[in-house]
Amino acid sequence: MRSLFIITTLSVLTLGVTHSSNAQSSLDLHGRVVNSETGGGVPFVNIGIENLGMGTVSNSEGNYILNYNPGEHIVLFSSIGYRVKNVPLSDLINNSTVQLIPKTEMLEEVVINAAKFGSKVNLGKKLDKKGNSIGFSGQLLGTEIGAHIKVKSKTAIKSAHFTINFTGADSLLFRVNLYNFSEGKVGEKILKENVIIKAPQRKGTFDVDLMPYQLIVSNDVLLSLEWVQDDNGIGNKGLMFRSKRVASSSNLYTKTTSFAEFKKLTDQISLSPKLIVGFYLEGVQE
Repeated sequence: MRSLFIITTLSVLTLGVTHSSNAQSSLDLHGRVVNSETGGGVPFVNIGIENLGMGTVSNSEGNYILNYNPGEHIVLFSSIGYRVKNVPLSDLINNSTVQLIPKTEMLEEVVINAAKFGSKVNLGKKLDKKGNSIGFSGQLLGTEIGAHIKVKSKTAIKSAHFTINFTGADSLLFRVNLYNFSEGKVGEKILKENVIIKAPQRKGTFDVDLMPYQLIVSNDVLLSLEWVQDDNGIGNKGLMFRSKRVASSSNLYTKTTSFAEFKKLTDQISLSPKLIVGFYLEGVQE
């Protein structure tokens, strides 16, 4: 079977344009994100400069390396359970330790009535044949690949599933994200906790239990995987997801790093094939 590397090729071209437009050499900034109350490191924080398309994710101890171009830029720091923080790049260069303030959210209690939610469903694309393969859109931490999933009735989500054709990964870590999706736009996160998984050691369908998070959705969503931790610089090219050419619309959305915009594959390359990726949800409907 053929493997498609279209998205990976696109990301190289996109990043090349971004850097050359600034006409300056990029630098690396080493720092740490900590909890303002405890001083402990905050793991897997999204960090980025939106107008440059540059970004990264802090590691499990809160440490980060941000590649940047000198200039008057604002660096964003965002993590589940904390207030978003904007820091001028010049301030960050002088003091690269960033304190995030925890926020208290009153989460609405979700009660799933077994009598109402009784019909089991699969939402999304469950691809049984190996087909084609596709990978992440970029080689920067925070890159994501996701599938637009149509939801026609109120659904209690039980699990997420990602179908893999190839896996050469070892200790790479990924975050499972679920977003609101409307009119072709990716909205806010529905999943309000960090669901971190390790790269699978086998091909086939990789299953993630979402029952503990009591998720109920009534409208379309985007289910994605976000690359949040590397393994000694080997990158994410060893992990390829199952995809399929279709005549209808693609369900595939990608972004290159933290705070970059999600883009539909067919919007990025005009002559790209229409593809669907094998991501799906299992749940019960009313």
